[in-house]
Amino acid sequence: MKNDKRFSNYPLSSEKKWAAYFWSLLEKALELHAEKQTHFANPRQQQIAKDLLGRFSGIRSSFFGGYPEAERVKIHVCPQALPGGGEEKTIACLMVKGSFPEGILTHRDFLGALLGLGIKREMIGDIIYRGGEKAFVFLEKELVPFVKTNFRKAGLFTVETEEIGLDELEAGFEPQCVKQIKGTVASMRLDAVAGLGFGLSRSKIAPLIKGEQMKINYQLVSRPSQLVKEGDLISLTGRGRLEVVEKRGKSRKGRTHLLLHRII
Repeated sequence: MKNDKRFSNYPLSSEKKWAAYFWSLLEKALELHAEKQTHFANPRQQQIAKDLLGRFSGIRSSFFGGYPEAERVKIHVCPQALPGGGEEKTIACLMVKGSFPEGILTHRDFLGALLGLGIKREMIGDIIYRGGEKAFVFLEKELVPFVKTNFRKAGLFTVETEEIGLDELEAGFEPQCVKQIKGTVASMRLDAVAGLGFGLSRSKIAPLIKGEQMKINYQLVSRPSQLVKEGDLISLTGRGRLEVVEKRGKSRKGRTHLLLHRII
């Protein structure tokens, strides 16, 4: 796999491993004339999957994570002659309820509690928590009985779980929180733009970039000097995502006016 030319576009060993896995899945779908599916794939894995799907003819695919805007999705593939359509049957949503004080718990607390039960990350999809007393966890359908029995705490707080149908989600979801940020930067370097968006000085954000805690369009980056452009999505571990919405000309001192959206 290391020197396989089919996967030469993917520089990281983890990307090559995913590419080889998905390629094998596509081959099995054609060979066995059957529907196949991945566990939950992150956005970078989805990009690789779409690239590889372009090299196979006669394959039908769908990307579904339990709700339309899902970031982590399961990828279903099958020969075009088959009907497909089994996406929703393999994904469940648990509503997690508790007396959670505002500003204490984060997405990481719920994820950490689930991983602490021995569940692998790829078995869990999106976790939606925007404050309040409810969180929503998307996961493999087969895990529901185990999680309902064993998931008792998030952080220091007791939780209760209830499975809800995917068609019941709209009423329980709160709109995604987007903070509009306006400011100027000396250049379109990653450290300058990300520093503005995440409210950190360039000296503080540079070590985070070099420490491989930042991604642009879901691809890992490690150079603070890397340039970004309109439409790019920047994510920082533990701090959310940032969209470069618009460049709005230059200031008198030659700085670039920017409009950013921070997705919380």
